[in-house]
Amino acid sequence: MYRSRSLKVFFLLSCLGCLAVLPALVLAEDSIITSYKNAIAVDPKDVIAHFNLGLAYYKLEQFDEARKILEKCLNLNRADKASHKQVDGTTNQLLGIIYYSHVKNDRKAITAFRRSLRQLPGDADTFYAMGLAYLRLKEYQNSIQAFQKAVSSGRTKDAEVYYHIGRAYFAVKKKQETILNYEKALEINPEFQVVLEALGVIYHQEKREDEAIKVLKRLVKLDAMNFNANYLLGLNYYRKKMYSEMVTAYNRAVAVKPDLADAHYNLGMAYYYQTRYDMAIAALKKAVTLNPKDSEAFNLLGQAQTASVEMHMQKAGLLIAKEQYNHAIAEFQKVLEIDKTNHKAKALLDDTERKLKEEFAAHLSLADKFYADKRLEDAYNEYEHALRLGPGSQRARVGMKKARVQISKLLAGKLRSGKAAEKIGDYESARERYESALKLKPGYAPAKQALNALKTKLTAKMQSLYRAAKKYTAENKMKRAAKHYRSIKKMSLVFRDAAWEEKALSGLTRVNSKKANLIRKYLAQGKKAYQSKAIAQAKIVFSQVLALDPRNRTANDYIVKLTGSQSEVKVAAEKVRKMYYQGVDLYVKGKIKEAIQAWQEVRVLDPNNEDATINIKRAKAKLLAIRKLTEGK
Repeated sequence: MYRSRSLKVFFLLSCLGCLAVLPALVLAEDSIITSYKNAIAVDPKDVIAHFNLGLAYYKLEQFDEARKILEKCLNLNRADKASHKQVDGTTNQLLGIIYYSHVKNDRKAITAFRRSLRQLPGDADTFYAMGLAYLRLKEYQNSIQAFQKAVSSGRTKDAEVYYHIGRAYFAVKKKQETILNYEKALEINPEFQVVLEALGVIYHQEKREDEAIKVLKRLVKLDAMNFNANYLLGLNYYRKKMYSEMVTAYNRAVAVKPDLADAHYNLGMAYYYQTRYDMAIAALKKAVTLNPKDSEAFNLLGQAQTASVEMHMQKAGLLIAKEQYNHAIAEFQKVLEIDKTNHKAKALLDDTERKLKEEFAAHLSLADKFYADKRLEDAYNEYEHALRLGPGSQRARVGMKKARVQISKLLAGKLRSGKAAEKIGDYESARERYESALKLKPGYAPAKQALNALKTKLTAKMQSLYRAAKKYTAENKMKRAAKHYRSIKKMSLVFRDAAWEEKALSGLTRVNSKKANLIRKYLAQGKKAYQSKAIAQAKIVFSQVLALDPRNRTANDYIVKLTGSQSEVKVAAEKVRKMYYQGVDLYVKGKIKEAIQAWQEVRVLDPNNEDATINIKRAKAKLLAIRKLTEGK
């Protein structure tokens, strides 16, 4: 969707012969009019005086008076052939301008211009003005001829002429000729914004995305908030799968036209495909507020809300296993902002808040005990853990200072725990341990080396995953591709690598876009097979949908119609989900062994479940750490 701007066309015509009859002195406007009126009063048949009076009114923009006097001038004293020969060409030219611009009578304007050309046969400005009149009358061939005569008569360096020739060709659906003339206009005036926009529209219609993007970017550089340019850029970026650029373009578009529902919908769709679900929700809520009858926007909003809830729940589960209870609480609160009735999130939020208090007290108490037992390194680490759980705790902060032992021991411990975190794939915790070592001793070489090695390791992993993800996307193995892109995104956040995060987001968007297209295709095929009573074929096709999206309501409804029960894919997915959160629930209640068992069952049902795998490793590491602490090793 885009709009074409209505254009106000201004032009100046040369008044040949005018200078010869203008008075030598520049007088006040009223004095000029009075002087010419006096001249006419002395000689009512003076053609030149009438012309000068009409021209004076024209210059003062008193166009009705100018028209009356100039029309009278043409019919006055035709016996004075010398005077008429001097002024008739310009008089008709001026009348043509008045008829075109102010009276809005294009027929009269054309007649006047034709009369003017008898006196001024090579006047390029008159041909140009006549072309505009024909253009407004939609007599496009006459318009083109008039403009071309303007060019051949001297307006070869006028971008406006080529622009209007292009407009006329566009109206008669001759797009190649249109493009040729628009490009000529831009050669003369590279910053001709109206032409850049018009050319962008044509390239978009012709599906010449690269050329559309090129000219529209030029326009945006000149006018960053041009709505049409940004809206069309967004559409062409979408076609090119340049989703980050698409988001930027639509954000500018909605800033210009905040009341256009379609722009908010497109922005929401871009965010959704990037898996930036919270931002998608905000954009789509605006879209449905502006257009409450847009069923597609409501549907996508529901999908974004469902995906966002699942995303925040997953994040919270992983954060709980990392014992980052503060962050987990924030994730559960985000879930409840979207779905106030989410009982699982509410229950886990209550348990996590309780667990946070318990863990904070337990680590603080254990730290005090270790300090009393002169296990200073253990005491320091426990005070530090308590401070992470309760950042405002003065007791933990003072305890760290008191328990600080020989720094070499603390540094060695940080490196050991960082390596242990790396071993189980907890790269963020590893980075935190190495960075905390550098806080203890700025410039500490082993920690810097460990950080650099971790960066190198993650970059290599991301490169390998990226190659595999692209391959899986090409093979329509969407789950595997999405899993790899999500892994890249997680790794990119460890060192806040914006370039790799963008690659991951773009990859996820490509996967989601392709997946959505495949789902639409399979749903259409399945419905057709169902209506044709090709039951076996319908089952196969709807199962393909569910392999891509186990929660797809339409496919599940058809499977129920076809088999009388829920699809196995959906049942298995729900079982995996239920068992996973059961593990989270057990962990937050301190039942670590039972949580491990629950996540192991998840792995049996879904061997590729990365979250369950990571949580099992973290939980086992937690058990080992507890054993070491309690045994004093």
